[in-house]
Amino acid sequence: LFAGLGRVIRTQAGSLTATQQAKLFSVSRRVDKFDFFISHVCSSPGYQKYLTLVMDFLGLPAFVTAFVVSWGLLAFQAWFQELPRFGHVLPLSLWELVGGVVAAWAVCAFGHILCRRTCCFFDCASICQNDPELKTAGVVNIPAFLWASRELIVLWDERYLTRLWCAYEIAVAQSIEGIPIRILPMSVYASLTVWQLYWFVMEVAWLLIRSNVRGTLLCDFVGGVLCRLPLFAMHARAGRGFADVYADLQQQFEAFDVRSAAISDESDRRLIFDSIEEMFDGSLDNFNHKVRTTLKSTAMRSFTGRKATLPYWKMLWQSLAVMPAFCALWSTEGLVDTFEASPYRNAERVIFGVTFTFCGYPLFSAAAMELGRRCTRGAGPGGARAALTYLGVGVLVTASFSAWTWCALTAPTLHLNGPVGALLMAVSVNGLAWGATVWAFRPHARVDADRAGPTSEAPRPSGVEPESNAGQDGP
Repeated sequence: LFAGLGRVIRTQAGSLTATQQAKLFSVSRRVDKFDFFISHVCSSPGYQKYLTLVMDFLGLPAFVTAFVVSWGLLAFQAWFQELPRFGHVLPLSLWELVGGVVAAWAVCAFGHILCRRTCCFFDCASICQNDPELKTAGVVNIPAFLWASRELIVLWDERYLTRLWCAYEIAVAQSIEGIPIRILPMSVYASLTVWQLYWFVMEVAWLLIRSNVRGTLLCDFVGGVLCRLPLFAMHARAGRGFADVYADLQQQFEAFDVRSAAISDESDRRLIFDSIEEMFDGSLDNFNHKVRTTLKSTAMRSFTGRKATLPYWKMLWQSLAVMPAFCALWSTEGLVDTFEASPYRNAERVIFGVTFTFCGYPLFSAAAMELGRRCTRGAGPGGARAALTYLGVGVLVTASFSAWTWCALTAPTLHLNGPVGALLMAVSVNGLAWGATVWAFRPHARVDADRAGPTSEAPRPSGVEPESNAGQDGP
């Protein structure tokens, strides 16, 4: 599914010739079960679907790869062979940063090769598009394919609930006991990708400035202005944007009526309505109620089931380049070579680097989003006033972040009780950041949302059984 940078995902089947449609169907194979069923709006941007699925399935392996490769390059240069360096004032090692990030991106682009046993249902490839008879059989038996799936993945955008086929797939999943529904908002994943690229470019720029300009304080000030302030301002804007998305989503759920959903071929509408009525005790209103209550609860809980605007993993993913950047800085400054001479001080730096990566940046990003949402409440998301508000949030959060950095990294060196006391102070201050991160990102009590409600179990459709030529190789 991810081959060729998501070639299948990015394909609009309706725009292909009959020969191309036959070739598209040939990438599928016959299976008995699906690991997941992908539900999406066909006309939505293909690159957003690809980025969302790649980040969801391969994001964690990519993050771990960046972590391991950057630390491996740091160790290699310290104990085996120093690689070429750049810079006039301080010879700079960019290998850890570039190597770690590029390795992570390589996992995103080619990691699907190691997932050959994962199978999914993706309509344009799993249902034959060029043979009317096979296409009809595939469409009619979508309930059977969902029945054979372990999970339903929804690639969510603002048009999802307005499409009848999407509503139908949700109806089938809601009527099947035991199939979880996972909703992935594509706009959020697209934003995370932009932020990650920005952070990588700014980390490279900051290290280059640090290696060519004298004065650590000046470099740190420039780094804060270039890297953090614009990013936190963007996070403030995103916090308001995500709040608007969630509000619109809630309104869509509350006003949902399957009868008003759009469909490309009106001849299919009666077929879908009959099938939904069969699954929901002969009434479309029962399905509408299910969507407005149970599914709404499930979706909103997945989006807002914590104090932070976004889940921890999504916040962490955008900071992919942070740990490799620290490894590059430590390699440049010879941390390993000086560890024996200053073990406590270097231990403090490592503790801070790990805390910065896994707590500091996600936590302050979440704070910027929350402040952006709160400070623009009652005002429009655009305009000069809103822009100044986002900039002000960026300044405030950047200043707070700098203050925390001083407390966690610099203040312990001023401790009067010696190196051991300084290390204990560093552990205590950084420990507070870990506690605050757990508090901000800890999920609220989960709601068993998609099991309640007066629905009957979905009947297994007659005709074509789940074993069919509908399996698309997964990631």
